[in-house]
Amino acid sequence: MSSSNWDRRDLVDGKPIQFYFVLSLLMNHMRNFTTGALAKIGLVAIGVLLHGPLSAQEQQGPARLLTIWAGMLPIILSAPHGGRESIPGVPVRRGIGVPQFTTERDSNTAELADGIAGAIADRLGAKPFLIVARFERKYVDANRPHAAAYESAEAKPYYEAYHRALDDASERVRQRWMGGLLLDIHGQGAEVDTIFRGTDNGRSVSALREKFGNEALTGPKSIVGQLALKGYKIIPKGAGEAREQRYTGGYTTRTYGSHRCTQIDAIQLEIGTNLRACAKLDRMAIDLADSIAVFARQYLLAAR
Repeated sequence: MSSSNWDRRDLVDGKPIQFYFVLSLLMNHMRNFTTGALAKIGLVAIGVLLHGPLSAQEQQGPARLLTIWAGMLPIILSAPHGGRESIPGVPVRRGIGVPQFTTERDSNTAELADGIAGAIADRLGAKPFLIVARFERKYVDANRPHAAAYESAEAKPYYEAYHRALDDASERVRQRWMGGLLLDIHGQGAEVDTIFRGTDNGRSVSALREKFGNEALTGPKSIVGQLALKGYKIIPKGAGEAREQRYTGGYTTRTYGSHRCTQIDAIQLEIGTNLRACAKLDRMAIDLADSIAVFARQYLLAAR
């Protein structure tokens, strides 16, 4: 995410916070500058103030149907299937010839990812990276390769915007921390009180396992290990070498995982329907954030 992309949280009365900052700067320091110096400051201010309308125009495109945080931690959260927004002019996908085709929403996963991100920030004192698709899966499936993800040229920019954001977050994490964690948040209804772990049987977390052993994936201070200690049913179990069978990870983990020399360890979490119910959503977000924070202190932050 470039600095020109303004989040809703960065707006006051519909204007970027920078608008008020620059205006205040001019008013507070006007008396202390010569005419020439004031003119220079004025030119800078005009440039910053004009930046707001340009950003607003950018947000009318595909980026308006994404939530993107530029984080300050080596943690990336993504949620491709929880969106509720239609894409004007884009037909619903039919899925002809696409294996395991579905247009079903992973209900409340967008809201869950938002909640996890906020709770991580509270616990670790900084925001993770966050990429959430707000468009409905029936128009674009962001967790598929191009050929299976969309069916019209009008849908392509939304898919590409999502993956540009993931690429950008991954690159920032690589440059700043030399590696990190990507958690892809999904929902499943096969076992409604269960969380499935997907890593392509360890391949997408190959860097993590090489550095710390399987303990970092399944041990007591791993994410799934912490969730198991909190009483959640985890498949495979949060200890040992059990293989993933039903949910092994999708396009995101297979594309961005460390087996691709990305330096990013990627884990897909398939969270049961009951655990994503509105009444349990805050608890799930807090428990996941707590588990991620324990993992981060043990394996991500302490090693930096």
